[in-house]
Amino acid sequence: MAGTMTHLVIAEKIYYILGNEVIKNLPLFFGGNIAPDAIHAKKDYQRIDKLRTHLRDGIRSYGYAHPEDAKLFKERTNNFIEKYYLPAGEEKDLYLGYIIHIFADELYFFEYFDQLENNLKNERNDMNISDFRKIIADRVKNNEFNSFFDGMVKIYDILPHEYKFMQNIVNILDSTWDYEIKDYISVSELNASKRRVIKKFDKISLPCENIITNDRGKVLKFLDSVVYNIVERLKHII
Repeated sequence: MAGTMTHLVIAEKIYYILGNEVIKNLPLFFGGNIAPDAIHAKKDYQRIDKLRTHLRDGIRSYGYAHPEDAKLFKERTNNFIEKYYLPAGEEKDLYLGYIIHIFADELYFFEYFDQLENNLKNERNDMNISDFRKIIADRVKNNEFNSFFDGMVKIYDILPHEYKFMQNIVNILDSTWDYEIKDYISVSELNASKRRVIKKFDKISLPCENIITNDRGKVLKFLDSVVYNIVERLKHII
């Protein structure tokens, strides 16, 4: 899954593509982009809670190697759009941000799998691609690649010192409070999550000598591909 800072970078890039004729309420738009992960603030949080906010409960790896799950995930995102985004009225940008977060995490996950395939294909070059991918999906389900995914996050996530926002994200997030994602994220969870994000911005500084510095060009190129993909997917609803 993409980190909070990365979701905000994606959100800002999409805002400058779609413009203020489409996105009219920036506080709600940026708030929506961090909302699915706000479930971490839930009392007695469990992993299943996050799967639910990301429309993934019961769905394996966004459908990677499992076409029936891929179809189900697409149906869920379409149902969310129809039930929450299209009739949202003044809170439309909030739900648009939520949808963008969901799509971004899906694209991140598949990038992880693409890299994982490249690393493992020589081990099982005797198998057809369908069976090979199911083996990978099962091994991921059993948490056999945690260290690999940790490494991927270091490669493809934006670190706080690596991106200069055009917008004042802190002021934007701080300007509007006390809203919810109906049926998914409560007011208190979103407020707590925003406070955490604002605090994270307060701590941004230049990298220390021992911090891993990403290939910034590679990261931004990947993020641009994510942004392009999402904008194309949104064209039929905005």
